[in-house]
Amino acid sequence: MSGEHAMERELQQVDSMIAELRSQAQQIREEVGNREDGPGDPGDTSLLISSAEEQEALIAVLEDRRGKLRERLGLGAE
Repeated sequence: MSGEHAMERELQQVDSMIAELRSQAQQIREEVGNREDGPGDPGDTSLLISSAEEQEALIAVLEDRRGKLRERLGLGAE
């Protein structure tokens, strides 16, 4: 497997991970905002928000990695 092929494969994996994490973070934030039973336990709400923020931080790291891979592959920034 060539180095370029390996980077292309890693780029696909990173893109997939970003999409999945974005979906999960959005679902968590919707859950916090759409609670039918009111605001709920502040501790639970805080935990959910922290979880979404952690996923968003990971997305930022993955987006940085994606940008570096795209540069190395000569694809330019997205």
